[in-house]
Amino acid sequence: MAVAARATALPTLVVVIAGVALSGQAYINGRLGESIGSGVDAATVNNGIGLVALLAVTLAIGAIPRALRSLGHVRLWHLLGGLGGALFIAAGAIGAPKIGVALLSVALVCGQTTGSLVADGVGLSPAGHQGVTRGRIAGVALTIAAVVASALGASAHMQPGLLAFALCAGAASAFQQAANGHLARDTGEPLFAGAVNFAVGFLALLVVSAIATGLSPPHGWSAPPLEYSAGLLGAAIATTMAVLVSRLGVLRLILALTAGQAIGGLALNLVAPSPDAAVTAGTVVGVALACAAVVVSGRGSRSPP
Repeated sequence: MAVAARATALPTLVVVIAGVALSGQAYINGRLGESIGSGVDAATVNNGIGLVALLAVTLAIGAIPRALRSLGHVRLWHLLGGLGGALFIAAGAIGAPKIGVALLSVALVCGQTTGSLVADGVGLSPAGHQGVTRGRIAGVALTIAAVVASALGASAHMQPGLLAFALCAGAASAFQQAANGHLARDTGEPLFAGAVNFAVGFLALLVVSAIATGLSPPHGWSAPPLEYSAGLLGAAIATTMAVLVSRLGVLRLILALTAGQAIGGLALNLVAPSPDAAVTAGTVVGVALACAAVVVSGRGSRSPP
């Protein structure tokens, strides 16, 4: 067990840092959504920017021809991870205004952790089969408690249909990590896996945006250039996750990512406070519980293959 802990310590730390970056990406994307008047359109355009960046790099290093030669070993569902990411983004854009960010976050995290347990438990993770242990269940419970603690006192509106949609979106994002990890491992090209993830997600979000706004956001496309940088950050994060999920499994990856987001969210609230996201005792407790969940979930785990 000590060997397994040492083998996963550095990858876990990297994922936590990626989670901090993910909270920054969400903040920048949220600012763009406010500027143009549409969260879905903001996510779509930034997904497109991330896709262009990944394609440019993969073409420059010759990764695409190498990856295409390995596609015979890839299953179809390994190519569709981007759908999970698109569903997750859509749930956020649709659900946040209607049920509140706090309740939405609880539903998404519940879906993510449950989906991760299932993905690891049935062997869909590129890290192989990860049995359900007391440590892993405790990690899930602590993570959900962390989100609930952070959400205490926030306004929420119960809408069962949207809550169910958010739960499904959270579960889909867990399977997204498994699919991307398999694609990165089987092709040997993590950047290619990231590009495929963004391409599929971009096409799905493009359809959603076309239906929601006709690709014409209420305030137009004018916004500060920095607000269009979230896609570049997302591309780096997605590629990192595609590599490290094979080391950690889906559940520990999701728990570490959630802990990083909690830390990043707390930092953002301190540096750039907003009226609807004040730092409370529940926020601090939530961060502590999320970090504890990562530590607890590793107990009893085996070293990845």
